Amino acid sequence: MTSDKPDEAAHAAAPVTLRFDLVELETFLAVVELGSFSAAARRLHISQPSVTARVQRLESTLKTRLLVRTTRHVEPTAAGKRLREHAEAALRDLRKLLTEFQADAEAARLRVVVAATPMISAVMLPSLIHSFCQRYPDVQIQLRDLQYEDVVARIESSEADLAVVAFDNDSSKLSFEALTEEDMLVVVPTSHALAPAGEVTLEQLAQVPLMLLDRYSILRERLADEFAKRGLALRPMHHAANLSTLLGMVDAGLGATFLPRSMAQRYARDTRATLQVTDVKLMRSFGILRSRDADLSAAALSFVRHLQANFGATLTSDAAQA
Repeated sequence: MTSDKPDEAAHAAAPVTLRFDLVELETFLAVVELGSFSAAARRLHISQPSVTARVQRLESTLKTRLLVRTTRHVEPTAAGKRLREHAEAALRDLRKLLTEFQADAEAARLRVVVAATPMISAVMLPSLIHSFCQRYPDVQIQLRDLQYEDVVARIESSEADLAVVAFDNDSSKLSFEALTEEDMLVVVPTSHALAPAGEVTLEQLAQVPLMLLDRYSILRERLADEFAKRGLALRPMHHAANLSTLLGMVDAGLGATFLPRSMAQRYARDTRATLQVTDVKLMRSFGILRSRDADLSAAALSFVRHLQANFGATLTSDAAQA
């Protein structure tokens, strides 16, 4: 036979619901500390009846008397003393936690997380970050140099405020603002037969093994189209995920590659030559990638404006010095 009695064990284990406000605890503690309802009212900038009402609500909720009036001041009862001890500790911990949250919020407000691929992180951003931090010394720029797919993932997951990339895809979730574009140069070993000319045609490139970074899919498609227009066959390509690997392959004589002008000049060596493609204009756009839903902090927006104002000029200056 089953019993219709309530599950007493489950009832006993249920958490107690707090039915009073922190402001009532703070009011109670002020009365105990000052020994007066009127003094507590002055400290809290409320009327004395409001103080009395708060304490009465607290006593009603706890179903016990917390304060007694003597001829000269107010004293806590035994229950009131017990409540004071625990309430002071609880409010102290809460205030500490609130202070920590406020400090975290302030730090986050002054922190900008920027994601970029290794090439952009090494070549394009350092001088821009330096000039920004000189103007806004309290803002911390955290640069995350990642592979292209990881950069996009950080923006999609909101782990980064913004990214600086060459973005080739259409996305309903992401917004790309182009800041500048650069022509693509061909990089070959100086020992290559084409190196002395300083320029090259697509017909000449059709005879050369070409190598590209994995993320240059749009460039690969453009080359295939341009080759096809001229009745040329695009030879199978080598690919690499990292620039250092790609340049190592160039240095080993495996073929030629394409790099944006600033990158090619930054990584120039006595053993490498750059060639301008003369019969087609191959360009690559660089800019700011962010989530369409992102609510950027004032610091992040300031960095965006700094990039908008200085990215192209800084790139040109750095390239000239390379």
